[in-house]
Amino acid sequence: MSPTCEILARTVDRTAGFFEPPAAPWIAPSGRDGDNAGGAALAALAGMPFSSRFWSWTGLSGRRYVFSVYPPASCPSFCHAVLVAAVRRGPGRPRIVSVRDTGAFPEPVVARAQREFRAYGSGLEFHLHLLPSSSADRAATIADLSIAPK
Repeated sequence: MSPTCEILARTVDRTAGFFEPPAAPWIAPSGRDGDNAGGAALAALAGMPFSSRFWSWTGLSGRRYVFSVYPPASCPSFCHAVLVAAVRRGPGRPRIVSVRDTGAFPEPVVARAQREFRAYGSGLEFHLHLLPSSSADRAATIADLSIAPK
């Protein structure tokens, strides 16, 4: 080990316990009032040209999960992500019709969702949440969103 690494390791060890770990950046508590229940556009991006590319879903727990929004035909196949199929009718909020884990082989999962929900036509959107770090985190997110009022 180089001297630089040894010094850095000792510095890290000395500061251990003085700082709280940061909150998970992809989950934040949120209110459950009627305006907030289900999902919402990201207020921080209001008026930005790419604001329609992101959506926030609130689970029954009150946690908020940020998703990237894609048309079904151009949705990328990311491994170990949470995929939400949502339907938007007019200018209103989208409604979740499916929540699933893309797993280690995401292409078949995305393709199956495209086939299953093609009847929704142009109102169908795919939302991807990429940040859960384990299968347990993804399962918890899926359960939280699956039982939340839509």
